[in-house]
Amino acid sequence: MSNRRKGHLDKLERRLTGSKRIALFGHRAVGKTTLLAMLYREAAGGRVPGVRLAAADPASAEYLAEKVAQIEAGEPLAGTLAETALRLRLYHNHARFDLVVKDYQGEHVTLGTDAPIQAFFADSDAVLLCLDPGGDDKAMDRHRRQQEIEDLLERYIERSENATADRPVALLLTKYDRVVDRGGPPPEQVERLVESRYGMTRHALARHAPHSAMFAVSSYGKGANGDGRPPADLQPTGLEGPLGWLADQLEARDRELLDWIWDLAPDDLPRLARCVAAFQRHYPRSDQAATFQTRLAALRRKHRKRGIVRLVGTAALLALGLAVYDAWGYRAALAFERGEHSPITVEQRWADLLVWHPSLPWIWPGEARQARRKYADWRVKATGARLVAGTAGPDVSAEMSRLKEENPALTLSIKRQVEDVQQQQRHDLAWKALQVADLAAIEQPDEHLSAVRKFLRDFPQTEHRAEAVKQIEALALLVDQQRDLSDRQALDALIQAGRLPDADLTELIRRTQEFLDEHPESRWVAEARGQRDQYAHRLDDLDFARALQFSKESPVNFAVRRRKYQEYLQAHETGGRHVREAAEALAQLERDQDAHLYRQAYDYAIAHPADVAGVASALRSYLNSNPDGRFAKAAGTYLAWWEKSSVPGAYRVVLRRGEVEPDVGKWLSSGGPDLGVVLWVGGVKYGPTPVAPNSRKPIWDYTFSRPIKW
Repeated sequence: MSNRRKGHLDKLERRLTGSKRIALFGHRAVGKTTLLAMLYREAAGGRVPGVRLAAADPASAEYLAEKVAQIEAGEPLAGTLAETALRLRLYHNHARFDLVVKDYQGEHVTLGTDAPIQAFFADSDAVLLCLDPGGDDKAMDRHRRQQEIEDLLERYIERSENATADRPVALLLTKYDRVVDRGGPPPEQVERLVESRYGMTRHALARHAPHSAMFAVSSYGKGANGDGRPPADLQPTGLEGPLGWLADQLEARDRELLDWIWDLAPDDLPRLARCVAAFQRHYPRSDQAATFQTRLAALRRKHRKRGIVRLVGTAALLALGLAVYDAWGYRAALAFERGEHSPITVEQRWADLLVWHPSLPWIWPGEARQARRKYADWRVKATGARLVAGTAGPDVSAEMSRLKEENPALTLSIKRQVEDVQQQQRHDLAWKALQVADLAAIEQPDEHLSAVRKFLRDFPQTEHRAEAVKQIEALALLVDQQRDLSDRQALDALIQAGRLPDADLTELIRRTQEFLDEHPESRWVAEARGQRDQYAHRLDDLDFARALQFSKESPVNFAVRRRKYQEYLQAHETGGRHVREAAEALAQLERDQDAHLYRQAYDYAIAHPADVAGVASALRSYLNSNPDGRFAKAAGTYLAWWEKSSVPGAYRVVLRRGEVEPDVGKWLSSGGPDLGVVLWVGGVKYGPTPVAPNSRKPIWDYTFSRPIKW
């Protein structure tokens, strides 16, 4: 089968078994996005008879759900800016289709544009052409829209062999509710409107799209506003027509594709099996699917019978041919070995014999054992030759180790012809590398020193031993000098950093300690320790000074003052120079806080002597914060008195004496009044007392007979 024919069959198979690419063609504002959203809303909600539409992936579901939510909320959809691939699944009767539809910016279909969506259109399985008869009022606009459709159809016709679009094409007149509102023909007479307003498109479809149709659709239905805002009550019309037509056309096209593939490759059983399985999956209850299954079963039986006949005849010829072929190959390898050939070519000849004569052990077992032994011998010789020539691979050692395990008799030969040669080559290569690296030893003497020492460990019997020892002595001296200079420079950098006004003392201490840990043998260790201790003292003084400064600036912020001193103690608990002062400051802080809290209650009592409850509340807060404070006893005494006086109790009341104004008296006799007392406490009456006659300053000395509750 030629590559061109196979490529054509592969393309047809992909179109049959893969997802169906639906080209939704239309200019800006024609309503493509709204139509997609409403098709999904209605078909997914069971409002399109015989059809169900579902999103095939989360991205498509989220995209369509967002558009549907906007429409249902009464918000007009904004113009599409980005190209979005939507994967949908269409169920029609008992058929299932995987669809790919792209939403895109309408300007990309303008004449002369070469947007990526054009490639999607070119490879589509069906085309839905969208026109807005309500928005194309100007003849120039209608003519331009038809030219855009004509350009698309012409590209289809150029690629076809029969001057047709070679795919189903439907013309959708969107927003048809506006046409009806303006007195236009009803949806069932849509062809009359197309004939009158879109004659160019009508003629092109009639001539070049035999599988075409026209539909009048309205995504919103009656009540839509002229500004594109959806109505409150969505009543889409005509949506069932395009979906049902699309499903029928796709099924018919798949039947044609499968018949076409069968005609082009009637004996390609694997391909036909894949295509029939895909057709059965898409149309499980179709009569055509059963017919294709029957044809496929007959083709399988035919292939099976033909294969059995061929197998029997081939087996007989193969047995005889293999015997002659293996005997000839073995004799030819023996003859080649006796010739004047390199070990590498002889090894390859015996290897080829074992590879190309796999049946040799079954037909000629003795010759097979001899061939394997000779191949092993020549492998050792060929490996030695490759080592000498410098063409051996990196896995020579592993290969020879396996060979010794498989054939111990070759151990001596492998050592003499392979391992000794490898050792000498490694020696020469290592010594040569040392000579080359010696030129850079001044900049990296430590690395070169390690390399020379490793060379002596790996090759203790080398003839270059004396020269290597001299290199080690010279390099060791150079390494010590460079290390000492590097240590001095590192320590000087730390000292210089400590002189900066905003030096990070904690970081400097850490870096100095790292220097001590990494260079324990340096002769600058003592100076580094002194520098580290100096940084530690400076950090100690600075931390304590910060705590003192805060206490001066915020004397009553006791919580933060306490935290500052505690942080100092935690950071310098192993040897801080101000630990005792910090502890004393914490103790003084507690005393200051105690006095401050009591002073607040005391000052309140002075300012508000009648607010006994407020004073008690302030003292109670003091005791909650400082139960063991210096003023706890006085506060407790006051609170005890307050609690006793604030709780209801029975009191014995004695009325001693009283006094009234001088002008109070009897009217006629001008004598003093007759006075008695009645008490009301908590709504309860107590008394009256005995009457003191004719007196403005009576003396009773009377005890109320009943205790007063208060």
